[in-house]
Order: sequence, then C-alpha cells, then structure tokens
Amino acid sequence: MNLQERNRAIKEHGKATRKRRGGMLCRVFEVKVVSSKMNHTQKEFVNALFREAKWFRNAYIADRSSVTDKSSSVPVKVGDVFETRSLEVMGSHIKQSIIAEVKENIRDLALSKAAGNKVGALKFKSFCNCVNLKQYNNTYKIDFSKSTVRVQGCKKPFKVRGLQQIPGDAEIANAKFLRKASGLYFHITCYLPVTEKIKPCASVGIDFGIKDNLVFSDGREPINIAVPESKGTKLASRQMNKALVHNGNKKTKNHWKRVQKLRKAYEHDKNIRNDAANKAVHDILSNYEIVAIQDEMIRNWHAGLFGGEVQHSAMGAVKAKLRKSSSVRVVDRSFPSTQICPVCGKLTKHPLKEREYHCKHCGYHHPSRDVKAAQSILDEAMRFYKVSPEQRAQSPVEVESYIDYSGFSLLSTRFCLRYRKLVTSSHE
Repeated sequence: MNLQERNRAIKEHGKATRKRRGGMLCRVFEVKVVSSKMNHTQKEFVNALFREAKWFRNAYIADRSSVTDKSSSVPVKVGDVFETRSLEVMGSHIKQSIIAEVKENIRDLALSKAAGNKVGALKFKSFCNCVNLKQYNNTYKIDFSKSTVRVQGCKKPFKVRGLQQIPGDAEIANAKFLRKASGLYFHITCYLPVTEKIKPCASVGIDFGIKDNLVFSDGREPINIAVPESKGTKLASRQMNKALVHNGNKKTKNHWKRVQKLRKAYEHDKNIRNDAANKAVHDILSNYEIVAIQDEMIRNWHAGLFGGEVQHSAMGAVKAKLRKSSSVRVVDRSFPSTQICPVCGKLTKHPLKEREYHCKHCGYHHPSRDVKAAQSILDEAMRFYKVSPEQRAQSPVEVESYIDYSGFSLLSTRFCLRYRKLVTSSHE
C-alpha cells in the first residue's frame, strides 16, 4: 500500500468513525492518578511534559510558519534572550493537538472580531496544566485489569482510581491529562450506545433569580444551587493574606504552600457547585420534554448588589448545560417576563421588593412574581413557535408534529420594543 492509498484509507476510516459516533452518547469520565504510587521518574516526566507543552504552544503562537509537529526543539525566552530547548518527552500527536487548539482559538478570535467585538492577539501562556492525548492506544492506553493508564513517553504506567466508571460496551476516544491543585487527572472521552427511554410529555418554563435560583412555571419547589465558600476556603484565604502583610508582601516558600492550600479549597468548592448543577440539569431534563428559559446575562449580575450570591451559585453552569440540550427553547433576554400580563398583554413595572404580581390595567393577580415570570417565558416560547396550551399536554409524538426541533433559535433581538403592539393586536 502506497502513501496515497494509506491516506485515503485513513480518511475513509475517520469518516466512518464520525458517522458511527454521531448516533452514540458522548460521556467524559474523570479518573485520578494515585500520587502515592508515583516514582521519581514519573514525576519528572509529568513536569517535563507540561513544561514542553507550554514551550511548544508559545513558540507556535510566535512563529506559526517554522514551528511544526516535526520540530524537535523550540526557542524559549529566558529574560531578554531566546534559548533553544529540546522537546524530549512530547510526541508528535500531542504537538498536533496543540496546533489544532491554537488554530481553533485564532478562529474564535476572528469570529468574535467579525461580530464587532474588540479582541486582541492570542496571549502566551505562563504555565500549562492540560495536555490533549489525541489517539487511544497510541498516545495513551488503559489497562482495566491493573487499573493503570500508560502515556506515550513514560516507561511506567500511572496507577489510577475510577476506571470502574467506564462501561464495558464503551468506545474509548481521546483524553486529557490535567494537573490540578488536588493532583493529576485523566478526562477520558467515551461513546456509549443510546438506549431507548420513555420521554416525558410535560413542558415547563424556568426563571433564574437570586433568592430562588431556579423557579418553575408549574409551581413545583424551587431549586437553590447556591454553594457559599466553605470555612476551609475562608480560613486559607485569611491565613495567606495575613502572612503576606506580616512579611511585607514578600513571597516566601511558605507563601506558595498557602497558595496551594487555597487552590485546593477553591477546587473543592467548585466541584460541589458542579455536582449541584449536574443534578439540577438531570432532574429538569428527566421530567420535562420542553424546557423554556430566558437568555439572561448572569455573568453581569456579579457587579450588582447581590454579586456574592450569584458568584457562589451555579446558575451560569446550569444555563450553559441546558442550552446544549435539544429540549431547551431560549427566549431573548429583552423579553419582559416579569412585567408582561398574561391576560391583557400590557406591561406593569414592579419594584424589586414586591414579590407578588398585580396588573394595574386588568387587575390580574399572581401570588408569586417569579412563578408568573416562568409562565410568561413558557407562553412566549410556545407562542413564537405556534404551539397552543392544549397541545403542550399531548403526547411527545403529537407535540412533535407541531414543533420543528431543527429550527429552534433565539428570538429576535429588541423584540420587547414591538412586543406590546404584537400582543395587543393578537388579543383584539
């Protein structure tokens, strides 16, 4: 087989793999490296791998014409001069993944600039704590019987915990080798066969809030996913700041120990928030077929009066996870869900302290302002896509004939400027 035939076979195999995995369920499993089982050689390999990944990325950003996946050495800036450093442990597949990641970052910056946003050049990294392992059985290999993961370039495999999470019928793909404050991890991507599940037929609207993070239109109990800073995080932060003041802002060896302790505490709190977000999303998508949310700018809430509550909650993570589902319908952020009356369609402003809704035009009253807002979000999503309230309660098959799931997108921007006129004309 010549080179041309070999490349054609590889291309056809990749196309068949992507087609097969398109109908499968993608899951990422996290396994942790047992640090107590690592020897000196493995520790040196890990440090060299992440160090060389940083060198190669920065060198490729600086000069994309001369740095390729075949490069065995790259220039590294040391002070005011450049020194040539050899790449001893990093293979060509890892180099290819870094090149692909940089190209994707540049492409994203170009798209953002084309959209009218102010962007700068791609920045160099001062450290690298993530390495992509591109191909299974090539850049890395798993031994389930011994609970080990072998990485290309390292003679001894790493002892890990958590391989029992991966099902036996899973198709293992690429992975990521990460270095966190709590230790080393492998994020292994697997494709699982899809099993038929009974779909629910209910619909719900969700309103994001400060006091109650997730409020549902059907009146069920709200979900609060706020996880404040733990006592350990606050203590570690106070100890580090106090030591800095005592040492005159000099960063001693004990300072970096305190920084590492604080990073572990932050990572622990982050894991709790992610767990709460995953459970909330699973609960919502398991009980409702159609979920309507509003495109809130939750990240801008950090600058408000309740910035601390928003920062310690997982609302942003829940919103991002929900938008990835095909069951979720997104209403434009300009839609006045808290002001619009579901009866007369007119707007009534309420101060933030008033938690009940009362329309001054027609006299409509609702005991919960947030529940009314969630109902308005659901009504607007259904109205925009021509689905009546009677059709929502039908079976999933019947509902599917009224909704084109492939055409769902955000409602038009500045919709609220025309909303009152549209609603008023529809009621006449």
